[in-house]
Amino acid sequence: MRKFAFAAFMSAAALLGGCTTAQIEQATTTVEADIQAGTAALCGIIPTLQTITSVAAVMFPGISSITAVAVAGEGAIEQDICSAAPAPASARYRALPRVGSAPAVIGVTPHQVVVHGWRAH
Repeated sequence: MRKFAFAAFMSAAALLGGCTTAQIEQATTTVEADIQAGTAALCGIIPTLQTITSVAAVMFPGISSITAVAVAGEGAIEQDICSAAPAPASARYRALPRVGSAPAVIGVTPHQVVVHGWRAH
């Protein structure tokens, strides 16, 4: 699996080498939106973009862009963030703000990253 992820990462890095800044920014926005949608579906929270990049930096040190992280393990980032989420039936979950309000501290991942965000439902 690691060989596959590394090969995929190298392919993505080669592809992004010829991209414009606007294309890279669009790809980054897409990956971040995918992770937010994935965590919303998986565990009912929407992490802030800073949380996503912080978790990615801890889980995949040495990978410099969020688009490369998508190749390396978007699902792993979602799982790590979800590990910090309270159960949807809990009072702590119901107390989380919805999008549009200031984000709240949701919890801490196993990699010791503080997750900020909102409840999805």
